[in-house]
Amino acid sequence: RFGRFQNHECIEMKKMLVKLEETEGSGRIRLADFYGSALNAGQWQFTESEGYLRELGALDESESSNLRVIIPNYLNAPSNCIEPSAYYGVCCIDECEELLGHVERQLEASTATPEEIAKMFVNVPSASLAVGRELST
Repeated sequence: RFGRFQNHECIEMKKMLVKLEETEGSGRIRLADFYGSALNAGQWQFTESEGYLRELGALDESESSNLRVIIPNYLNAPSNCIEPSAYYGVCCIDECEELLGHVERQLEASTATPEEIAKMFVNVPSASLAVGRELST
């Protein structure tokens, strides 16, 4: 994964993608808006084909008439990594890893109810959500 210094490019890309979000907090961008940003706003990096986005697991096809790009899956895709060697790649830091680590340390069990997990996240800050948020289960 990218070091903290190199991750700046990933953070900037995430900001661009979040500005295109279909609904605030949905983590999804209408495919037309994704491509539109490349055509109309000079976002040259957002040009992957529909088939490639599907292969990455970054294409939400739950509504066939309104395909969407899944922001976290797109950001963490191999296409956003630098591979300076055949032995390793340098990728964006996955923000979910830190949150998952917090849950694992707090839980100390192999299973939990959705309510128990949600309760842990209420006061955990993340790059996308403030502390003290309300979560539904």
